[in-house]
Amino acid sequence: MSDLYANSALYHLEPIRALLEDPKVSEVLVNGPDEVWVEKQGKLLLLKDVAFGGDEELEAACINLAQYNAKRLDDDNPRMDGRLPDGSRVHVVIPPITERVHLAIRKFQQKSFGLKELIGLNFLTEDAARFLKVCTLAHKNVVVSGGTSSGKTTLLNVLSAFLGENERIVLLEDSPELQLKNRHVVSLATRPADVHGRGEVTMRDLLHSTLRLRPDRILVGEVRGPEALDLLNALNSGHGGTMTSLHANSPRQALGKLETLCLFAGEDVPAAAIRTSIANAVQVVVQCSRLQDGTRRVTRISEIRETVDGDGNYVVTDLFVLQAGGLDAFGKIIGRLRPCGVLPSFYDEAVRRGWRINKVAFGVTEKPKRPERPKG
Repeated sequence: MSDLYANSALYHLEPIRALLEDPKVSEVLVNGPDEVWVEKQGKLLLLKDVAFGGDEELEAACINLAQYNAKRLDDDNPRMDGRLPDGSRVHVVIPPITERVHLAIRKFQQKSFGLKELIGLNFLTEDAARFLKVCTLAHKNVVVSGGTSSGKTTLLNVLSAFLGENERIVLLEDSPELQLKNRHVVSLATRPADVHGRGEVTMRDLLHSTLRLRPDRILVGEVRGPEALDLLNALNSGHGGTMTSLHANSPRQALGKLETLCLFAGEDVPAAAIRTSIANAVQVVVQCSRLQDGTRRVTRISEIRETVDGDGNYVVTDLFVLQAGGLDAFGKIIGRLRPCGVLPSFYDEAVRRGWRINKVAFGVTEKPKRPERPKG
């Protein structure tokens, strides 16, 4: 897109320009010209001294954003997904589907966190981080689950640093967010249809191409639709070490969400077959959460057994769980990700291959509890 449109888009956002440049602000939420909220350090704040000059000024800003993204914003197209020139995510809704113009900007993270920084921020512990590194080295399929702005993308970025230097990574995203530093990356992005309904490229299309691009690893920024079934087929056909994220509130809910998304594909696959396929495909689920104090934490790491139990349910074994209680003097939740005293099923394999892992990290001293065996 030309610099003219980029400069015009930024010019019309001048009332909130300082917020977009403030590194402490992660989101800017505009509800009409005179109501601007920001998320700063995990907390929503209403700014009384920031406003647009009126409805027309705000509408002009949103129309310019649409032009920058080569889209239309009018009565026939009252919703718009887009990007700012720096990569920040933008969503706009206008009347008649709402009473006021609403503009939401989720800022692009310019800073790329490393593992040591996440440990320093208490996002996860050193033992949990080491285990996730081993999962990556062992080519386990990992799903990062969590709500909006819970740290899923940040964690995927960190885990990608453990991928082999000579591995060919195919990255699939709806819109570019992951910042992989790996040497051999093929980045693919979906594309919506144009105003004439032509040219759409879906995530299912990208997965179809991925399997013909000889991937050593597949990274899917987020699974949110019928592409879940195609992804499962890929995972169950030898593409180990795949990582993805999805929106869910717990590891079990994440597995159930995958089931539901597979059904969206509209193919006549029995639910029991989908469940078995998920159990075979997903080895580890990492749950990220944004807590009440605004901090983001890994709250649970669970291993998924390769088969369902006698009642057709997933066998989910918690390896690490956040134990929290009370607030410190700064209003932050006191808590730590604790091991559950259970060894992962591939512990012996990891030791055999010389990866740095020990029983104490899992809370095991003498007689470890093994993951429960499926019934039947």
